[in-house]
Amino acid sequence: MIQFGFYLLPFIMAGAIVYLLSFTEEKQILSKRFVMIFFAWLVYLFAIERSGFLGNFGFPPRMPLMVVIPAVFMGVFLSGRELFKKVIHQIPTNLIVYLQSFRVIVELLIYGAFLEGILPQQVTFEGTNYDILVGISAIPIGMLIQKGVLADKGILIWNFISLGILSVTAGSFIYTFYTFDLTPDNLKFVTFPYLLLAGTLLPIAVLLHVISIRQVRSRLSAKVVH
Repeated sequence: MIQFGFYLLPFIMAGAIVYLLSFTEEKQILSKRFVMIFFAWLVYLFAIERSGFLGNFGFPPRMPLMVVIPAVFMGVFLSGRELFKKVIHQIPTNLIVYLQSFRVIVELLIYGAFLEGILPQQVTFEGTNYDILVGISAIPIGMLIQKGVLADKGILIWNFISLGILSVTAGSFIYTFYTFDLTPDNLKFVTFPYLLLAGTLLPIAVLLHVISIRQVRSRLSAKVVH
């Protein structure tokens, strides 16, 4: 059941991104590009996982260098393209924030993987992983945005704090997997479906933050101009 969740959630969240793009005037081309990149990335993850390259836990750390950093960079780069920047204001701000609630499910999957011996307790919410707080806060923050109570600067603060928590969580994973003596079951983290945690779910969380930050900064810049 936990494995199925790790397979299913990335596709649900990819569908959620496509849904966000459906609010834009360029929805067809943006959605098509996103889907193509998403499936190409999955092929890359499958190929690198099959090669066994990620199974070496020496330094430099291969997972961050070959999976996490490229995925995050790609999301930041693509969201900064001129076509997307032109229509980013058309996406409802509250929906972008609401979607971050998926991180509660991610944390439950991580905890389930811990109970099955795949992940160490250190990387769960019982250890040094506080990312579940972002997922829980996303619903009330989204409601405040929807009601017009939370100003743009407040949205920026929430996004930056949430990115900070996500960075700490990612750092906890890296520290744990590259400094602790792990069991053979723990090493399954770099295989499917658990690889999708770092390979898709983490980058999607970052992408949603980047979209929200770009959108708010665009509005703030427009106010300054006027």
